[in-house]
Amino acid sequence: MKKATLALLLLLAACGKPEAQPQVASISTPPSSAATTSAAQEQRPRERLDMTPEDFEALQAPYDQCLAGFGLDKKGRSAEGSGRPEPTKEELDKALQACESKSPLPPWEKDTSNPEALDFANRVVQCLRGKGVRYVEVLNEPGSEIISYALGGPNNDAASISLGLEHAKECEIASSKK
Repeated sequence: MKKATLALLLLLAACGKPEAQPQVASISTPPSSAATTSAAQEQRPRERLDMTPEDFEALQAPYDQCLAGFGLDKKGRSAEGSGRPEPTKEELDKALQACESKSPLPPWEKDTSNPEALDFANRVVQCLRGKGVRYVEVLNEPGSEIISYALGGPNNDAASISLGLEHAKECEIASSKK
């Protein structure tokens, strides 16, 4: 009888609620500042090479609105007609930090975080030279957020600048396809 009762209890227990998974304690470490910065950047919107000016304005709008909330224009100056004096460095830093998550990142192809950005810039320069642009070079300044190209050379050659601007988007898109 004891065995039958025990078997019945086991059978009823098996038919009851599913057993909860055991909870296991774990230790989590706070992310490093580099990981935090990287995660914050991943949440920021990112510009694309194929964006129209209207697309870029729409992407930039939340950042501009955030700055406007601090009484600033797109360039970090007092908004026109606000009657406010120019912001102090502390006020500007506070606004820029608060709005940073809304500031669009550059296109991935030009982002200094991309290990292939320099190769991309070199391909764009070669494409532009193939289109007849005489004065064009890779622009990779330390501390800059982007790796890009400069048109016009030391004398700001007007023909190179206008021809380069005419073919820039076409060469960027072609160069992004490798």
